[in-house]
Parts: sequence; structure tokens; C-alpha cells
Amino acid sequence: PRPRPRIEAFEDGTPGYLSMPAIEIGLKHIAQIGYAAIHARVECLTGWVLRQLGALRHDNGLPAVRIYGPGTMQERGGVVALNFFDADGSFIDHRIVEARANQENISLRTGCFCNPGGGEAALEISEAELGACFSGTSSDLTLDDFRQCIDGKSTGAVRISFGLASNFADVFQFMQFSQYFVNKRAGDI
Repeated sequence: PRPRPRIEAFEDGTPGYLSMPAIEIGLKHIAQIGYAAIHARVECLTGWVLRQLGALRHDNGLPAVRIYGPGTMQERGGVVALNFFDADGSFIDHRIVEARANQENISLRTGCFCNPGGGEAALEISEAELGACFSGTSSDLTLDDFRQCIDGKSTGAVRISFGLASNFADVFQFMQFSQYFVNKRAGDI
């Protein structure tokens, strides 16, 4: 068989013909609402949660959250990456945060989000630390082995995002959820 041209070359199986009308319906729906209204909604929700997260502190004054990227809406979209930290200043494992969020029916993502290099930079994992972890190791290095090798630093983050379907009840619920981590120790969660 000869190669297919353009976008068809990336098709993997039968196209979802039954879903194709949804594209037009979705685009008409967005046009009806208006891009400016969607942008304003996302900006308001994201800005509010950024201010709330930035103010979240333990009783000893230490921040309960570290936000990656701008702490304001200046040069920021509707996605916020963060980590929770305990009252001693140690990170709270993003996998634990995700498990608790699942129990509360809160949808969020955790990990490095398909960008290990960006994760390493944001989480301040140095080239020397990476080299020490991967030099001479076998291919069965686990995530927990890696975490121990980098002295217990975080290996990922929590990501929340806002869009057309997000509302204030969503961000308020996330902030109520975030309060759980205030004044806790990572080992007690």
C-alpha cells in the first residue's frame, strides 16, 4: 500500500464517523456563547483559585501550596500546576492528593504531564541528582526508588484546569478540598 497523504497518514483505524457531527455542534455552541465570555469565565475562576491557593498557609506561617508558573493571571491560562506541602515544609505526594481527590469526586491530573524535562526543572531536580539515580542502575528502577534517590523530592505535581463547563462551585469545592492539607504532616495523611 502506498502512503496516505496529509492528515490521513495519522489515522489509526476507522474514523469515528458517528462523532463527526458533534464537532459542528460544539463549534456552534462555542460561537453562540462567545469566545470573550468563555475567556472571562476561565480568567475569573483561575484568578480566584490562584489568590486562594496563594493565601493557604499552615498555622506556623509556611505556605501549604507551591504554584508553578505565574501566581496571577498575567501571562497565564486556565491551567494551574501545584504541589501541596505539609506543616514541616515537606511535599505531599501527588499520588496521595489524587487518591483523596478521587474520594471527593474531584477531577484533577497528577504527574509530570508528558513533560519529564519540564517537571525536573519545576521540581528543581538537578542534573547531578538525575545522573546519580540513573548511572549504573538496572532498567527496573521504580518511582519509589527514584524518589528515594532524589532525597524525597516530589516527582510530579497536581494540575487543575478550567474551561467552558467549569463553574464557581467547582473551584470552591477544590478549595474546600485543599483545606484538608493545612496543618497536616505528610506521614499522617
